[in-house]
Formats: sequence, C-alpha cells, structure tokens
Amino acid sequence: MSSTTSLKCQLIVRNLSKRTTTKQLHQYASRYGSVLDCYLTDTDGEGFIEFNDRMSVDVFMDKRPHSIDENELQFQRCLPPTELQKPVKRIFIRGTVQQLTDSRLANYFDKYGKLLSCTIPKGKRNNTFTHFGYAFVAFDDEDIVDRIIQDKPHFMDGLELEIQKAEDLTRSRRASLSRSPSSRSSRSPIRSIPMMNNNNKRPRRDSPSPPPLPPPSLPLKRPIRNPDELTIRQLEEENRRLHEHLMLAKRHYDEDMWKVRRELEDERRRYDQLKLEYDYARRDLAHVTAEFQQKTSARHLNSNPKRDLSSRR
Repeated sequence: MSSTTSLKCQLIVRNLSKRTTTKQLHQYASRYGSVLDCYLTDTDGEGFIEFNDRMSVDVFMDKRPHSIDENELQFQRCLPPTELQKPVKRIFIRGTVQQLTDSRLANYFDKYGKLLSCTIPKGKRNNTFTHFGYAFVAFDDEDIVDRIIQDKPHFMDGLELEIQKAEDLTRSRRASLSRSPSSRSSRSPIRSIPMMNNNNKRPRRDSPSPPPLPPPSLPLKRPIRNPDELTIRQLEEENRRLHEHLMLAKRHYDEDMWKVRRELEDERRRYDQLKLEYDYARRDLAHVTAEFQQKTSARHLNSNPKRDLSSRR
C-alpha cells in the first residue's frame, strides 16, 4: 500500500477525553469497518485511526457526529504534509480556468458533495473583459475539501487544475498586522493621496492578483514503528476475523441442529399418536368383525330349524 493510499484510509481524532483508551477507540471505530491501526499520540486529546479501505472512512465520516465517554469528537482526514492541515470549506483553483465556466466547474465538483458557491472572477484587463485566472469553490462541509485534496491531481479537458485550500487571508493578515509592532510603527496617520500625472488622469488600477500560497505545514507526528509490525497486526486482524466467522458459523449450525431435532421430536410424537390411533381402530375392527360373525351364525340357525333338530338327534 503506497503512502498516498494509506493517507486516504487514515483519520485524525481530536477532542478525546482523558478517560478514553486506545481499546475503546478501536472498538468504536470497528463498528464502521476493519481497523488496521489505532493509537493515541502524546498530545492530549488526539489520536489516529487507520481503516482497511477508504469506503470505511467515507461511511465513518458520513455518520458524524461521534461521541465517546459523553464527549463529542472531531475527525479530519490525513493530508500530505505539503497541504494546509487547517479545516476549511473553500478551495482555490488556478491554471486553465480561462477555458471553463461556473456551471462546468460546479458540475465537476458536485460529485463530492453539496456546493454553496462557485465563482470565477472576471474583469477588465488591458481594455478587455477577461478572466483573472483563478476561481473559488465553497462547500457545505469541510470534509469535502479534504477529499478533493486527497484525490489530487484533477483534470478537465485533459488539463490539470491546481487546487489548494483557500484560507481566510483577510483575518490572518489582520491578526499578523495587529501582533507585529513594526507594522504599527510603519503605518502613517496621514492618508496617502495618489499622485496625478501630467494628463490629470488617475493611475490605472492593477487587476486583482490571486492570494498567495499558504506556507507548507509541518508533517504529522507519528511514532516510528517496525515494518513487520503492520504485517503482524494484519495477521492478528485476519485471525480475529476468521475466528468471529467460525463462531458465527458454529452458532448457525447449532441453531439449525436444534431446529432439526425439534422437528424430529415432533415427527416421532406424531408417529406415536398415529400408531396408537391405528391400534385402537384395529381393535375396534376386530370387535365389530366378531359381532358380525355372531349375528350371521345366529341368523343361519334361525333360518333352518329342522336341520338343527335332526342334527341334534
């Protein structure tokens, strides 16, 4: 399994309670699919879950929210270290946006989930109405953005789309300016007035530029493990799965045998009852036959009295 494929099967767990153990987290995640690995990190309230396939991850994320020990947990898909790890609901696209439209771009990303907006900014550049070369797509859920980042690269009309998370740059820029004292001192209390040229015309405004790329985040901390440990864990998981399958088959076999024995006892009871009724009917038939023979012999004697007297002499 490659590193990209393994990232698609991993989840980051946050807001864990101090009472929650690895066993509890493993048992809870096993309800939604086969779990290959599950452990808690040194950071308080954080852990990792690795499923056997991505379908289990999709089912697990669709069933949110999840709670353990009366504590609602936060889950996020694992992303490559070069991507922004912060959960957001917008993506920034650049590249071949000039050849696309809002509807085509929305139809492409509609398969991932509910879209809130799809915007390709346009404006005048060099006295022509054209695209600015980038686009923004907003979604209803942050997990949709993480799935799109995991599925990179994306292609439309044979051309690759450069996609990254769109962070709220306005807030971050305001926060950085408010924290840095040098930026405060560099500001001038007097508002600057643009200089006029010789033709008494205001300088031409430059077209809006796309937001800068976010700095790459640090890779996720993960303890170094023996490469054979995963194989041993997979064998243990397969052994446990086979044992559960065997116990389930044995339980079905016991239930079927109990039903067969029950039916056999019913058949034996029915056979004994029929045999008893047959004996009663046979005895009644013998009794009726004896009475019939007696009556027949009596009638025969009454019909020939002389013969009876001569026979008596």
